Amino acid sequence: MKTILDLLYVGVQLLRLVLSACIVVSTFLFFNGMDRFMASDFEFALMTLPVFVFWVFAFIALNRIVGVIKCCKHLNYFSQPNAQSIKFLAYVLIVYAIGVPFLEFMFKIVELGRLEFTFVIDIEYSFISHLALGLILLLLAKIVERGRELEVDQELTI
Repeated sequence: MKTILDLLYVGVQLLRLVLSACIVVSTFLFFNGMDRFMASDFEFALMTLPVFVFWVFAFIALNRIVGVIKCCKHLNYFSQPNAQSIKFLAYVLIVYAIGVPFLEFMFKIVELGRLEFTFVIDIEYSFISHLALGLILLLLAKIVERGRELEVDQELTI
């Protein structure tokens, strides 16, 4: 179990490094070329803003995962911070599942300048898996909270 947690920790750290590089580079390019964005391609700047926001929330979620891994390494599975972190991850996934199809729908309207019925039908089916995973994580957070309550009760029992 310790080896799996160590590998997971290294993987999350690598993802954090890549994601932080994406955030820093896009922020640098955005603020360096602000006059160019404002003058010529304001639509592009508005379209990249939601992607940047998703990157920031993904980075925050990865930071929360690091805390969960550290608690699990110390055999503290049912802790309140773990439940809160899992709940936060669930909310991020649910917002992502709802936000991505909505943004794709809005981008198609902006790109073509009109609304067509096929835009509504063309919503990706992957949002169902993200939504389901978010709901499963909410359930897991409740299980961790209940496990913590039982752990505290067991400690108080004579």
